[in-house]
Amino acid sequence: MSSENKNVHVWVGSNFSQEDEYMSYFEIDHSTEGDFDDPNYKLCGFCRDLGIVWYDEDFIGIIPRCEHEVSLDEILTEAAVDEDELPLVKVSCEALGIKKANAIFWYQDADLVLEQPIKDSYNGLKYIGVFQGD
Repeated sequence: MSSENKNVHVWVGSNFSQEDEYMSYFEIDHSTEGDFDDPNYKLCGFCRDLGIVWYDEDFIGIIPRCEHEVSLDEILTEAAVDEDELPLVKVSCEALGIKKANAIFWYQDADLVLEQPIKDSYNGLKYIGVFQGD
């Protein structure tokens, strides 16, 4: 696998909504059997926020949320980025005002370019950036 394909997009923050509400943000509508032009196809919140119609569920890491906010060092152990990149992730978090968090998710996609401007909230989390995967 080339290094370009190991790009990992990371979101970090705090979300204390109900578990089913939090997870529904990521739910892809499988009822239309992949027909994205079907008028009944419902975009998931994640897709809508990224400006895409579908994402590959094999390349996302939706990490179970912590009950309480924890340090960045603790939450970033779940980031799926190269260990050498973790200080960069931490600096990006701190630049966005994130000092503690209870949630993190990541998506590995070398071709993904987020719609501009970057949204302030993706299911309560902030987009941290794209980093080299582990």
